[in-house]
Amino acid sequence: MGCRLNKLEKRDDRRPGNIYSTLKRPQVETKIDVSYEYRFLEFTTLSAAELPRASAVRLASLRDLPTQLLELYQQGFSLVALHPFVQPTSEREKTPLEHIFRAILIKKTDRSSLTSILSGWNVLPM
Repeated sequence: MGCRLNKLEKRDDRRPGNIYSTLKRPQVETKIDVSYEYRFLEFTTLSAAELPRASAVRLASLRDLPTQLLELYQQGFSLVALHPFVQPTSEREKTPLEHIFRAILIKKTDRSSLTSILSGWNVLPM
């Protein structure tokens, strides 16, 4: 005769819901020798008269963006996001700042080469 209570199960480290089983899997291990360098470019398709005092790069159309980013592409950067710089708040109140966009580019860099570059910045020439 039993009391019909469920038996307690032994904890298994290999179960999928267990955090320790996740940390032991090679596909989720992180590499510490990899870092990412990012650059961003703010651009607009408005003219200087429509958007005065803006530091954003002015493009005739969105089709001109790849030629503007060509130098960064040649350095190994990849375009990962393109979004409005200022999010619109309501449809009735449009502001010119909503026409400024930001392109975000990243490049995977080796941490050892990054530290050698950064160590040069900390040295004062005599």
